[in-house]
Amino acid sequence: GEVASIVVALVNPGPRSLEVQLREALHPSLARAPLHETLSLAPGTSDEWTYSLRPRRRGRMSWGPLTARLLGPLGLAWTQRDLIDAADARVYPRVRWGGRVGKLLALAQRHQLGQSPTRAVGEGAEPYALRTYRRGDPPRKIHWRASARHGRLISREETWEQGARLVLLLDCGRSMASTDDDRSKLDHSLAAALALLRLANGRGDRVTVVAYSDRIERRIRVRPGVAGIRSAYQELFDLRARRVESDHILAVEAAVTLEPRRSVAVFCTSVTDLATSERLIDAIERLRRRHQTLLVNLEDPRVAARAASRPVLIEEAFAKISAMEIQLANRDLGRRLSGRGVTTVTTAADRLALETLDAYLGVMERSSRSRSAGRLLRSASS
Repeated sequence: GEVASIVVALVNPGPRSLEVQLREALHPSLARAPLHETLSLAPGTSDEWTYSLRPRRRGRMSWGPLTARLLGPLGLAWTQRDLIDAADARVYPRVRWGGRVGKLLALAQRHQLGQSPTRAVGEGAEPYALRTYRRGDPPRKIHWRASARHGRLISREETWEQGARLVLLLDCGRSMASTDDDRSKLDHSLAAALALLRLANGRGDRVTVVAYSDRIERRIRVRPGVAGIRSAYQELFDLRARRVESDHILAVEAAVTLEPRRSVAVFCTSVTDLATSERLIDAIERLRRRHQTLLVNLEDPRVAARAASRPVLIEEAFAKISAMEIQLANRDLGRRLSGRGVTTVTTAADRLALETLDAYLGVMERSSRSRSAGRLLRSASS
């Protein structure tokens, strides 16, 4: 969905002027029709054709040849040739992020590279580094032994606890197939999931991904570092939503098999009917026996619009009631899961990535505090 600028540079090294008609044959997912441009090149000059593309679909697609038609020296006939042969193209999920999401991803990367001496989110529990005391540092962060050794105040630097495990369960079933402004719900969900993957990878967490519909579509273990992130994009960029009912239980079984140790499991889905809600609860009940679970529920924009509409016809009134029932079911789902210790995020597409990252960091912060409290209790009892 991001705009890309393409530049075609032509050079005329010959002794005569050229009139060139260019035709860029593009896949329908890249452009609705072939693009055309005419350039006039004087002898020994060059010119550029710049155009913009906004892909409407992810995945693999063909990029047709760049064809040029040249007017002959007498102006009586045209000759045609391919300047660039046809090639395969790949359209990836969103990579560049601005705002708070971009800052969180940049911060996570700097933590991985050891370049950030500051704590940005939450109260960490693991020492990250020692640094010179700064005015305003709380007394509990002063490292008194190091201060005595150096003859000046030294503070402990803390960051997010690293070395956790994350399991991402990405729904690719019927509920993720609907589109809004040329982007499907799976497009939004996949972009947010990959942003979370990058954040966790930068933190030093071990990440496993299970993409599923009524079958397991992909299962990957993400290697640490930038190479692992790049490989994850290569593995997941062409995922497609299938118009089948998702088997959440199958996904849970695959997740537990791939990562049997205690982890944070993030369900990325969209609840659009009452039956889906009940099946999802059953799956989460199984999952939370082994993993701490976070549900990320993407709102359906059509349901939200219908629920907020002012009906005129009786059919529109019934549609509004149905949409409101779905919204109430989502709220009830959140309350029921919250009572069982499951964090639930229900949000629109434009806030999906941010709220997913914030929710994950919140879960990790609470988990870190709980472990710290447990260590203090054990120390006190001993």
